[in-house]
Amino acid sequence: MKEDNHRVEYLEERLAYVSIKLGLTTKEIAKKLGVSSALISQIKNYSEASNKLRNIHLYAICFAYDIPIEIFENRAIDTTEKIDEILDQKHQQLTIFQHNKEVLDKLVGTWYMYSYPSNPRLADVWETKTNFYNDYRVVDEHENEGVLNVGKNQSIILKESAGSKNITSITFDNARIFYNVFPFSRVSKSNGMNKELFNFGICSRKKLDRELVKEILGDINRVQLQMSYDILEKINLTIEIDR
Repeated sequence: MKEDNHRVEYLEERLAYVSIKLGLTTKEIAKKLGVSSALISQIKNYSEASNKLRNIHLYAICFAYDIPIEIFENRAIDTTEKIDEILDQKHQQLTIFQHNKEVLDKLVGTWYMYSYPSNPRLADVWETKTNFYNDYRVVDEHENEGVLNVGKNQSIILKESAGSKNITSITFDNARIFYNVFPFSRVSKSNGMNKELFNFGICSRKKLDRELVKEILGDINRVQLQMSYDILEKINLTIEIDR
């Protein structure tokens, strides 16, 4: 039987551990909740003389970061091992995806994604700084947030646009991420016309020269496809209205 060596009886201790486990900094939590960093520091540190943690703080943080509230409501969850089990189960809800620490650890940190824009007049190549976190969250420099889903051979990032609320999917092979530069495919909506758009791109741990990226990607017509409105019109002709 596994020995419980790391006890976290106080709610403050659990919150502090979950924050470390998910890579959540005091400054980041404060910004997300719209409060001061000093308050977050206080509620994460237990003190009989100054007990600042309230249920409303726990509910707000759990809601903001999709953390199971049972970690704080169930008194039996009093060790870091038990918290780990709950957090791991949270990311194993779909059987086609899995908790793959090797893939996650390799991706955690900052990456740069390169591809052609939907409107070539805006830029030759897009460069999007993107951060991967320990809790499988993915956030880019434009504050578009998403989640990393790790499959057996491939992974997919599902992101929601902060503005339009459209969903973007980014797919890549797990085996290729270990080289620090790898290709990906992306399905999204173009910003201007709101048309479905398919793109091949490059993800790199380090910034790349944009001329080099253009040389690698080649002709935009070979790595980008936009859905024609003719397809939508023909689909409409096939639709039958239920009466």
